Amino acid sequence: MKKLFLSALLLPLFFSCQKNIDKHIVSNEMSLLELKIKGQMGKAVIERDFDEARATVYVLDRPDFPYSAVPVEGIVVSYGASAGIAAGQTLNFNNPERRARVVVTAESGTKLTWNIYLRAYDAFYVGEWAIVDVKLHCNQRVSGAGTGEWDTQLSGGEFGTFGLPEYDDHFIITMNPEPEGNSLTGTITHTGGADGQYGNFYVVLAPYSDTVPLDMNPRLRHLLPPGEATWKLDLTTEQMRITKDNITSTMIFGNDDWGNTLFRFILPDAGKEAPVNGTYDNMWRSSTELFYVMQKIN
Repeated sequence: MKKLFLSALLLPLFFSCQKNIDKHIVSNEMSLLELKIKGQMGKAVIERDFDEARATVYVLDRPDFPYSAVPVEGIVVSYGASAGIAAGQTLNFNNPERRARVVVTAESGTKLTWNIYLRAYDAFYVGEWAIVDVKLHCNQRVSGAGTGEWDTQLSGGEFGTFGLPEYDDHFIITMNPEPEGNSLTGTITHTGGADGQYGNFYVVLAPYSDTVPLDMNPRLRHLLPPGEATWKLDLTTEQMRITKDNITSTMIFGNDDWGNTLFRFILPDAGKEAPVNGTYDNMWRSSTELFYVMQKIN
């Protein structure tokens, strides 16, 4: 009788636990997981810090873009939640901030307003470019060989005449029509100009000479390599990674005071490398950046 009585007591407890396990818990999640609008480049960059919620989408800059009525092609929110916009409807970005709002409502009824920012991306680098100058920034402090800091030119005395063939070169940058995630891709072709030749980064000042120069090509020549290379640009960092023959460099863009565009390459630290021969091998160890001064011609 005792066993029967104990079983009778446990039976309601079992069904009570089973009922609680099967009970549906109403969700408070109100996240925006994916967003796709017409003309969008790559995936939306979605960020949330508690009640501060935003998404950034990129489109190519063009004068006829319909900012006041941008079609939504798809939207995904948290399980059980709903969005105040659906595929086939439009968002209005026709304001100085290029911002629209989407309200996501959780299954529980809690609401969160997501700020959607449209960034019109100007792929200004696509086209043909001519070289104005090629400069190497040096800082003797990084190599412990002095306190001087200066820019030298590939056409300057340190490189003799070896660098001059570079100055009639052109660069042609093309872009593939479809992005890869949040990245753009394409090709960059470095042509040898009228003479068909490329410059060399040979330092000729004493203790070096025209016949026995310091060869800085291994440090610099691959950054914008001769011929055709591929590139991949991250839309969030604006850095362009250039690859040829499995060797990759990273280029960033800038501007000088005269309106020229800079193709900039930050060099790896060589300050701890041992001197080889005299003062001017210190250019290798002191060099921190190579930059091409460029003008767009097409």
